[in-house]
Amino acid sequence: MAKDIYHQIVREALEKDGWTITHDPLTIRSGGMKMEVDLAAEQVFAAMRGVDKIAVEVKSFLSKSKLADFYEAKGKYDVYLRALGQVAREYRLYLAVEEAIYNSFFQKPFIKDMVEDENIRIIVFSEKEQTIVSWIN
Repeated sequence: MAKDIYHQIVREALEKDGWTITHDPLTIRSGGMKMEVDLAAEQVFAAMRGVDKIAVEVKSFLSKSKLADFYEAKGKYDVYLRALGQVAREYRLYLAVEEAIYNSFFQKPFIKDMVEDENIRIIVFSEKEQTIVSWIN
């Protein structure tokens, strides 16, 4: 599957943020299906806490219809979330979106409510700075 145009930027931003990329992509096999989440990473914390593992689906939202892009991103997120829940519960799934799209489209009341109601985790990144701007849990 083709990588999103922001794939490498998100990878580098995660590394700058102290994450180690463990899979590019993360292959999941569940219920007779093979799926590929864009990235997987881990970060080691203090001995008591252990290792945090994340899976990240990167989305550009560059088409004329941001809503159509959201349909696709949300659909993938839901499928990957279910598959990870069945075979790789140690991963927390995130949707990575560029700062400008997060600050515009994702702030629309309908989208914002859906993200909050369905507990969609988001990594907001800066294309220009190639850094993580915020983690939305």
